[in-house]
Amino acid sequence: MKPRLLYAARLGMTALMSLSWPAILFADSTVPDINSTDVYLKEVLAAPPVLNPVPLSDVRVTSGPFLHAQEMDRKWLRSMDPDRYLSGFRSEAGLAPGVPRYGGWENSGCSGHAFGHFLSAASMMYASTGDSLLLEKINQSIDGLLECQKHEGTGLIAGFENSRKIFAEIKRGEIRSQGFDLNGGWVPFYTLHKELAGLVAVYRYCPEETAGKTLDVLLGLVDWIDDLTAGLSHSQMQDILHCEHGGITETLADVYAITGDEKYLRLAKKFDHDMMLRPLAAHQDSLPGKHANTQIPKIVGAMREYECSGDTCYLDIASYFWDRVVNHHSYVIGGNSEYEHFGAPDMLSTRLSDGNCETCNTYNMLKLTDMLFRHKPHGEYADYYERALYNQILASQNPDDGMVCYMSPMGAGYRKGFSLPYDSFWCCVGSGMENHAKYGNFIYFTDSKDNLVCNLFIPSEMDWKSRGIRLVQTTSFPYSDETVFRLEMDRAQRFSFFLRHPGWAKDGVTITVNGKEIETGSSPCSYIELKRKWKDGDEIHFTVRQSISSEAILGDSTQRAYLYGPVVLAALLGDTEEIPVIVTDRPSEAKSLVKAEDTSRLRFMTQTAVPIQKELIPYFETGGNRLMLYFHHYPEATWQQQLAEYRARTDKDRWIREYTVSQFTPGEMQPERDHNFRGEKTLPHEFQGRKYRESIGGWFSFEMEVAPDAANTLYCTYWGNRFENHSFDIEIDGVKIGFENIHNWGNQYVERSYSIPVELTEGKKKVTVTLRAIRDDAVAGPLFNSRIMRETL
Repeated sequence: MKPRLLYAARLGMTALMSLSWPAILFADSTVPDINSTDVYLKEVLAAPPVLNPVPLSDVRVTSGPFLHAQEMDRKWLRSMDPDRYLSGFRSEAGLAPGVPRYGGWENSGCSGHAFGHFLSAASMMYASTGDSLLLEKINQSIDGLLECQKHEGTGLIAGFENSRKIFAEIKRGEIRSQGFDLNGGWVPFYTLHKELAGLVAVYRYCPEETAGKTLDVLLGLVDWIDDLTAGLSHSQMQDILHCEHGGITETLADVYAITGDEKYLRLAKKFDHDMMLRPLAAHQDSLPGKHANTQIPKIVGAMREYECSGDTCYLDIASYFWDRVVNHHSYVIGGNSEYEHFGAPDMLSTRLSDGNCETCNTYNMLKLTDMLFRHKPHGEYADYYERALYNQILASQNPDDGMVCYMSPMGAGYRKGFSLPYDSFWCCVGSGMENHAKYGNFIYFTDSKDNLVCNLFIPSEMDWKSRGIRLVQTTSFPYSDETVFRLEMDRAQRFSFFLRHPGWAKDGVTITVNGKEIETGSSPCSYIELKRKWKDGDEIHFTVRQSISSEAILGDSTQRAYLYGPVVLAALLGDTEEIPVIVTDRPSEAKSLVKAEDTSRLRFMTQTAVPIQKELIPYFETGGNRLMLYFHHYPEATWQQQLAEYRARTDKDRWIREYTVSQFTPGEMQPERDHNFRGEKTLPHEFQGRKYRESIGGWFSFEMEVAPDAANTLYCTYWGNRFENHSFDIEIDGVKIGFENIHNWGNQYVERSYSIPVELTEGKKKVTVTLRAIRDDAVAGPLFNSRIMRETL
């Protein structure tokens, strides 16, 4: 049966596919009759979810830090001028621009990406609050896009320069593609994706009149993309996909779900990136060295393709990827990457800097987590969502003015840097607009039997329309352990209410219904079913006991961060304050190392820190202050011996002079001979009067003296202004001790350190240091200097 396109009723038909990898790529499909399932809009999915979220428009956040963040974001969105976003679109369509474009990335080759985010954020904020001014701005935006699309005449709407020229070349098969450049344009398909996602969000969250005209714009643009790529081969499409293209697969699949037209699913599959999906399908972690947020949206798209096609290979890819990122590549706050790139799995201890945890990455990981949870409602997904929501998303906003950050530094002594309201518009500004507009998401879900699931303890009110029930959740969590749920209804009803027992709640939970305690027998990372006939006024008191814990960074059990329940704690540092360490023989016994001062304010104090005890507060309260999360822990027996070294390090020149064991400068003939230099595919170079070495697809090595009776640290100096494919391992005598991906570290020399395991130097006078490119197309280096020092604090 061919689908009927029921746009006015906002219905859709989707295809059921049962194909194995790699046949899922670009396969044709047929459309059977399938029963409908209602999520945000009425759409039909071949793989309907087990749980459906309560629509955002039926949930209101009522108090606490999430409401504060939402209102700061709403104020920002209300201040924006759609005409300034539309200026680039008007210019590209041949119309008078009217007013100047916004600044930052909106005026530097990526114009339109933030406009798409604005449409998404304003639509979700409208759903979350009913703000009529935002709906007016949305309508103004859609009317402007309709005007541009009509005048341009092909369906294309783009706000970045030379868009028609770039796409004309691509349509002819003239493709020049690399990481962030496609035919001279800065990530054009990435920008189109943000526009598409904004249009889909308007269609989902806004009233029928707005949704109807938005669909006209959306289909005009998607049909243009279909025509653009119709004559391109699979190989040519893969060439295009070398350039970052965002989550365009997801939004094209969204259009398929909206319309039921099979061509849109086929179009979505054209954007499946073999280089990324094939290794994941084989359960190979190919993430090291890759630009993190280029990859995550591809997997979100794969998950959406699973929903539309029913092909479980996509689900397997998404599940495997989620596990690798969350359990092997993530920091304590739930974020990932350093300087936008994945490093070696399970080795984050050498990747603590001011460039950790790009906000966009976590924005997309939460989208993926939400989708996986709907199909596989496991507690670990909810635990991660909560961790990342509190400790990166909420913390990414400056609570004083509502501005947002790009990176969340994990290195001690750094601080978050926040955007300007109208002159930054980085990628994380765009996703930042959205992050704080949808806090009603992921709190409540229902299943096929119209039971209720509560995931998050956020003060809120929920209108359960299908049952005619109003649920009020009252809590000051995480500043209190107790949450109260009150049910309001006209008639008594029987159903199950599932409450989450978080994985961090090792000290247990307590539940009372109307004052009577309920035996749960539940365990952490599970759900408690309360099944009964509920009546108006029923109250559930749910106590989830929080406690202090610590978590080691991947790669070093002695570097640990502290948490209270799901909340990561941080120490604020003065501008010149020393970095404290914890002295203890039992680094994992958090409850003896940190004590509560005032749990109602989440204030805690270290007990054995040196040189001074530090107050710990929630990371999401730190704003733009200099801070630290991970503490080094040192044993009592050796601390006094290390104290002199600790103090000496405050004078770097003295520290280097006193503790250097050996030093090597590559690229110079005599030092390379003295250090037994070897290598493949490597040449010496000179920059700013300094010699250096690098290898394209190969390696180079050199010998260095070590201290055989002490721990040693390797220090390497690189030039930071490199962009693509500078990805390499660092080895000592053939054993990997570190990984680097040099990507836009700034126009400066950067020194990095790598702890050398004692067993690699014990009894030795020399070791061989190797820098090895991780792939044939990767570069090891550029290395300007190397030294080995007796390990200090």
